[in-house]
Amino acid sequence: MKFVLLLSASLVSGVWAFAQGPPESTTLRLRGTIEKYDPSTRTLSISTPNATVQFPLASTAVIRQGWHKIEASTLAKLSGYRAAVRYSESRGSKIIESIHVLGKSDRGR
Repeated sequence: MKFVLLLSASLVSGVWAFAQGPPESTTLRLRGTIEKYDPSTRTLSISTPNATVQFPLASTAVIRQGWHKIEASTLAKLSGYRAAVRYSESRGSKIIESIHVLGKSDRGR
């Protein structure tokens, strides 16, 4: 009897896990050049060789320049700097989780 009960519980939990499906969000990375940051909408524009992408900035986003944490408002002064952005995408919506500002872009020289 215990075996049947254990087997039933195992099957039910397996079906529940299957019904949940894949995770709804994916974490992605993007490198590019900071075009602008709008503090009123917390939107960062990053230019890549293919396009300019706009991302909303999560209130919990970690922002670093080198090894130092910086405030989101500082991004407005860093136009032209290269950056690595980690963001999550869920059902077509993107939001920045972290930004690492690297250095001044050589573009235009």
